[in-house]
Amino acid sequence: MANPIEQVQAKTAGAAHAVKAGFNGLRGVFLHLAEEHGEVGSLMKRVAKSSDPEVRREHYPQIRAELLAHERAELAVVYSVLSQNFQTRGLAIAHQREAEELEGAIAAVDALDFASPQWGIAFERVWSLVQRHVEEEELDFFPRAQRAIGEAEAQAMLQSYEAAKKQAK
Repeated sequence: MANPIEQVQAKTAGAAHAVKAGFNGLRGVFLHLAEEHGEVGSLMKRVAKSSDPEVRREHYPQIRAELLAHERAELAVVYSVLSQNFQTRGLAIAHQREAEELEGAIAAVDALDFASPQWGIAFERVWSLVQRHVEEEELDFFPRAQRAIGEAEAQAMLQSYEAAKKQAK
């Protein structure tokens, strides 16, 4: 697990990410998801820059847990709602494919030793998938979804999302 200073840095990065998302009009669950993207992105960036097995061993379990819980809660709460709306059904389908690809990439990292040169390559793939996914969600999926379901529904989904994420961990 990251040390307290790194935890604060991740939280700060998440808050900054949320401010930007808020300026771009995201609210409720979508704003919260953007904040989580910033937090895990900060930790992933630290690991991606290091070839030290101890840095990997320290941070990867938290990154893995956060990514999987985030994706599973998104699927259960956010994208299940979006799949029922004809305007956003395609977003839910695309997200499902991306979530499966991400889980496969995470499994590839899990199969490797932290000291292996292949670990860094496999982690870079996860990092790349996450970066692409975050950009797609925050610039396309979330704004479209919020327009389709409305701000009130986006606010209402936040509590359900948080409960689902807690359960997924």
